[in-house]
Amino acid sequence: MIGRMLLVATLAGALAAQAPFPTATDALKSYLGLQDSQIESLRQLRQQQTQAIQSLVAELAARQRALREQLDRGVTDTAALGRALLEIEGLRKRLTEVENAARNQALAILSSDQRAKLDALEQARKLEAAVRQAIALGLLAPPTIEPWPGPGVRGFGPEAGPGFGPWRDSSADGVAPMRGLRRVPPLPR
Repeated sequence: MIGRMLLVATLAGALAAQAPFPTATDALKSYLGLQDSQIESLRQLRQQQTQAIQSLVAELAARQRALREQLDRGVTDTAALGRALLEIEGLRKRLTEVENAARNQALAILSSDQRAKLDALEQARKLEAAVRQAIALGLLAPPTIEPWPGPGVRGFGPEAGPGFGPWRDSSADGVAPMRGLRRVPPLPR
């Protein structure tokens, strides 16, 4: 019993001493020059938006389900079906309004320089399909995958080898090196 407690305490200490995993906003924080207070404000805004949307989505699903049940029962009252469709469309519009309002509030948190950089990200996003197609044709090198930092517990660390961890460009010049094809052994017969 004491041995187990000692083992648990040792493992907890070792895990606490490791560097924390990068947050999901590190790249954006660096690119836009976001302050921690801005990130926290954006996260809080996102939580509020999610809560507002959840109730609308639940109501929308219930209305769509009710309409589907009416149609499955063979209801032919066009006025009732039309009202149901209008209610559903009204909920969809409210969802769009909530999303747009939240986006505008989020943009208001950013400085003018940060909004200009965000516009550049929007332009880059429009090229996403072209980039994937260029990678598929071998015109651009695919991004490399680096292993997660850590001891490799159950195959999810540096010892796990390539293919695990976040996408990162590890080259100095910003161009990801192209990886060779891996040979897969044939299955036994």
